Amino acid sequence: MTSLTAPWTPGFLTLSKFCKRPDFSHFQWYLQHIEDFRKDQLSHLGEVVYLDYAGAALFSRAQLAAAQELLLTSSLGNPHSSRASEELLDRSRDLVLHMFRTTRATHSVVFTSGATQSLELLGEHYPWTVNGGCFLYADESHTSVLGLRQFARRSNWAFGTFALEDLPNLANDLSAAKMIEGQVPESIAGCNLLAFPGESNFSGLRTDLSCLSALRQGPQRWRLLLDAAKLACSPGSLDLSQCPADFTVISFYKIFGYPTGLGALLLRHDAAPCLFPRDVHGPSGPSGPLYFAGGCVSSVSATSSFVVPRPSLSQWMERGTPHFQGIFTLSVQLATVRRLGTDLARSRHALAVCHEAFLRTARLRHSNGQRLCRIFGAHEEIRWAELQGPTLALELHYADSSPVPYGLVAERAAARKIMLRTGCHCNAGACQRYLDLKDEDIRHFHASGKVCGDDRGLIEGRSTGIVRVSFGLYSTMEDVSRWIELLVEFQDLLPTEPKILAENLAATNHLTNPTVSAWPRTSMGRVRAVKIYPVKGCGPLRVNRWPLDPSGSLFLDRRWCLSLGTRRSKLRPVSAKQAPRLTTVRISLRGRGRSFVLLLSSKFHPETLEIALSEEDSKILQANGVAADPLDTTRNGARMHEEKPADASNADASIWFEQLLDLKDLQLRCSSDGTAGTGEAPARTDFANAPKTLLMVSTASLRRFGELCGLEVPAERFRANVEVDFEEPYEEMSWPVGLALGLTDEPHVAPGRLHFEVAGRCVRCQAVDIDPEDPERSSGVSLLAALATSQVSSESSKGPTFGVLLRKRGHWQERPMLEVGMSLEAEA
Repeated sequence: MTSLTAPWTPGFLTLSKFCKRPDFSHFQWYLQHIEDFRKDQLSHLGEVVYLDYAGAALFSRAQLAAAQELLLTSSLGNPHSSRASEELLDRSRDLVLHMFRTTRATHSVVFTSGATQSLELLGEHYPWTVNGGCFLYADESHTSVLGLRQFARRSNWAFGTFALEDLPNLANDLSAAKMIEGQVPESIAGCNLLAFPGESNFSGLRTDLSCLSALRQGPQRWRLLLDAAKLACSPGSLDLSQCPADFTVISFYKIFGYPTGLGALLLRHDAAPCLFPRDVHGPSGPSGPLYFAGGCVSSVSATSSFVVPRPSLSQWMERGTPHFQGIFTLSVQLATVRRLGTDLARSRHALAVCHEAFLRTARLRHSNGQRLCRIFGAHEEIRWAELQGPTLALELHYADSSPVPYGLVAERAAARKIMLRTGCHCNAGACQRYLDLKDEDIRHFHASGKVCGDDRGLIEGRSTGIVRVSFGLYSTMEDVSRWIELLVEFQDLLPTEPKILAENLAATNHLTNPTVSAWPRTSMGRVRAVKIYPVKGCGPLRVNRWPLDPSGSLFLDRRWCLSLGTRRSKLRPVSAKQAPRLTTVRISLRGRGRSFVLLLSSKFHPETLEIALSEEDSKILQANGVAADPLDTTRNGARMHEEKPADASNADASIWFEQLLDLKDLQLRCSSDGTAGTGEAPARTDFANAPKTLLMVSTASLRRFGELCGLEVPAERFRANVEVDFEEPYEEMSWPVGLALGLTDEPHVAPGRLHFEVAGRCVRCQAVDIDPEDPERSSGVSLLAALATSQVSSESSKGPTFGVLLRKRGHWQERPMLEVGMSLEAEA
């Protein structure tokens, strides 16, 4: 290693402070010139600290320039049309095989859109129906691997899971496998399938691949599926000459950063017979393909069932035209990054940065001696460089050892322009393993409103995911320092009072000397309005008091959605963005005997529409003391909608909305499970993006936003369920995810009668620009644009936010009431 007295760049000076440490050896792998290269070639990063190489690699200007130079100086067309392109495509296959130290003598390359499509193709072609079999997958497998069990289930195969460290034992002893369905059958040569990651995308833990030959030759004669999407990110780590996996899947954007939408399925030739085209509904032998496309058949007749697949497995499985422009650039991508160092040097550089991050993270403690972070993986092993990839997965803990919700860490990271990953990373098995979550816990979390990809990091005090930072070729020691600065923010915090929240509450509520151990319940504001949106996209039903569902949403909220399509075509939801006149629909509640009716009207329609609530719904309103003015049965020009099952439609309602919106083939449909929530687009089982939540906006924030942008900002634009009067604007913007709140009908009653927690912020879209009074008028001024450029805009790439989503916490009485005048309180 060059002397540390050299004039290093500022980022490298960070590591020189630790040159006398006994654990300094990993620094000899650090490529100092990466810092200068990054400043020159990755200027598009700006001030962003990129710590998500497990999600995607970064690309440099040099890589893009090389790709552009190749494409702009060549006349390369579709390989199905151009002999030159076809030859270059074949050379690209050889390049990929050479990257992973093998040749056409033993392997074939099938280009795909990525590792996920590679797995899907394998699942579609694998002989699941041949005499039955067994499919086992490692517990620390990506969701895309778990998806293969659907093929196994359909074909009545046995399937189950195993711990990654037990992989070598499966050659002769299957007792370590945990069967989910069925039992392991007697040996069926060449059929049983075993899947595992080369490197966990969750923890970075690497699999011992030395046992693969024994697995292939053991009694079960396993066919081996290697998910190398993460392992292949470390140059030289995937050596197929020494790794006898039958099927290997990779994604090139994880290796080079560019191009996206390109991956490969690498096949051993002796496993190719497993994927020979066959009709699974016919005899056991080959009888023709299930599906074929352009470029993958040798001969086909349009006037009979005659079709012959191409003999080359690559050509047969690559349906249609491949991503040939991206494939052609792989050679220059590889050449560009190799100019920065050999495969081994580049791989070790990422490991060096990651190991330094581990060492400095592991040293952080609270003042009471408790560790700040619980770190997963093999970082502390003597052979850490062989056992561990450049990924640091961890769970943060408060000073009392309780977990910090990962959503809060993500928010603090975004504020510091640090890009990292939180959650389970599409690896449910790893989450269950490291966080000690059972199947019943996962089911309970989902019933409580937890869904994959959200920022709800805690449920009943238990972590639902972790924080992951990962490193790559362009990572530097300065990135490590910025990461440590973020972690230091959490030192000596307790869950009842994050510093930023305590400071905000003190300023807002005039608290004196707030302390961590005794944070009082504090009245924040009062409920000013309660609104239900029975029909998605239409105006609200304004009420003074209204029952809540046991799930935590308002009764009848987003119960109906207008859909476009016929019984023969796929139904598509109609939103206010597509049909602005929906926002002009006014909804009121009327009584008719012992039943209730929703009355819909619009200034753009001469008639009214009645939606008669079911007997069950009417009984719920009656039991909760909801009153309504009687329906005027003498009026003329009304259409009637009788509620029907979720898969049925009503002609009168359809006609009414078709006339209002000037659209054809409309259906008013009821949610399939009766749940509700907030959001701008329907989910699969209900009509909300964030089911089982309430959307709250602050009247003070609305006023301040109007002052900032110089525009009128009516509350109707933000379609909230609850409007609360606050004294200070934007108080809610500092609330961390998981903050406990209470709603009570008397101020300062402890505990609050209705318990909620902050579930996140509401990301806004163009719907806020629609004026319900005149939806077709264009003022030329966009509230969304003003929101995005104001001080309340979000750091999230998903868009600006306004309003807070509240989710039920704990257990309630069956149907509590939400009322205007209730006090909103912070709870310890």
